[in-house]
Amino acid sequence: MKKIFGALVLAVGLVTAAVPAFAAVELETRAFIEVAITDTNGVQSKELQPVERAQPGQEVVFVITYRNTGEEPAENLVVNNRVPKEMVYVADSAQGESALIQVSVDGNRFGSLQSLQVTEADGSVRAAKASDVVALRWTLQGAVAPGDSGSVRYRAVLK
Repeated sequence: MKKIFGALVLAVGLVTAAVPAFAAVELETRAFIEVAITDTNGVQSKELQPVERAQPGQEVVFVITYRNTGEEPAENLVVNNRVPKEMVYVADSAQGESALIQVSVDGNRFGSLQSLQVTEADGSVRAAKASDVVALRWTLQGAVAPGDSGSVRYRAVLK
């Protein structure tokens, strides 16, 4: 049976943000695929295009956009994103300008992938791998001014 995963499902309920009560931050998650484009001069480049359906083994780029819609700076903005269960996080693919990026293998404790461990069913402990990542966290450095926006992103492959 062929597994196809709709992009609209990916964007629902994946993102949360932690900000002070007086700040108003909107978040939007969108899913893209990277496509090679050749212009009229034969120059190749890559472009992100919205994904309607992903095929097993296909890499998807998740872009989480944040925007301060409030009247006060949003300080200490934290963007949390769960990796969809149908996806496998691509190692070292998380990006975010001026952000501390951490991952989690249990959805509770965050850190660098190298600092995390996984306890197997038999009780043995091993170093965490990218395929164990279930959530990502970006802690933005500095404040997001009223009206300002930005984005963070990561890549994952459909199982």
